[in-house]
Amino acid sequence: MREGEGRHAARAHRVRRGTGTLYRKLQSLKFLLTRDRRAVLSFLTRDLGVPMSTAERLALLARFTRITNEIRGYHTLVEILTVTEALLERAGRGPLLLVECGTGSGSSTAKLSLAARHAGARLIAFDSFTGIPENDELHHFEDGRELRFAKGAFKGSLSAVEKRIARFGAPERVRLVKGLFHETLPGFAEPIDVALLDVDLASSTRSCLVHLFPRLRPDGVLFSQDGHIRETHEMIADEAFWREEVGVAPPEVHRRGDGKLLELRPR
Repeated sequence: MREGEGRHAARAHRVRRGTGTLYRKLQSLKFLLTRDRRAVLSFLTRDLGVPMSTAERLALLARFTRITNEIRGYHTLVEILTVTEALLERAGRGPLLLVECGTGSGSSTAKLSLAARHAGARLIAFDSFTGIPENDELHHFEDGRELRFAKGAFKGSLSAVEKRIARFGAPERVRLVKGLFHETLPGFAEPIDVALLDVDLASSTRSCLVHLFPRLRPDGVLFSQDGHIRETHEMIADEAFWREEVGVAPPEVHRRGDGKLLELRPR
């Protein structure tokens, strides 16, 4: 076998790992049985604000898994189940509103739309739909390693996200709002029951907290998936930021899952 033929044969035998592949499906099954096992068992057994049989809960988990296999996402099942449970626990208290900032490719949005359907809630999702905006921000992981977010990263176009929600989610529950957060959020004035931020940039987190946290109901909860970023922690720990910019008392803060997900509740 010539050298070029050998390289071609090696490439042909590499395992494909992208969305829709057998490898990805096997990885999902592996995580269900290991890393995500405790969260799955909690979801199957805990009391919720809306009646859901074990069969209905298993069906929802199956749909979440299918979405994971078919759409690239930037969250774990533990994280999405934590948000789902928070929403379902509030079901039956009247009209509910779930807000998401940062849809990416639409994986989390499709899943949350299904949770909203079960909870009788609406989902409003904000995103630029052009990826991370141009920026010169330097971030750090909690261990000090540098982290930058390139312009256009995590892009999911509006039309692509709409199609994915229509195929895999509950489109009748969703309203998508296109634009940069500092442009779209100041005019938003509805009371919020549950919010999820996955916005990466510290400036984006600041905009979301300033405009959304005061809209939380007294028993509402806001989650941030950027708990691995040191600058996010420093902002959330800054009492002056909360009192002077947000106009509220500093919230209760808890780590959830592996610590990347932060839970913020009004005091």
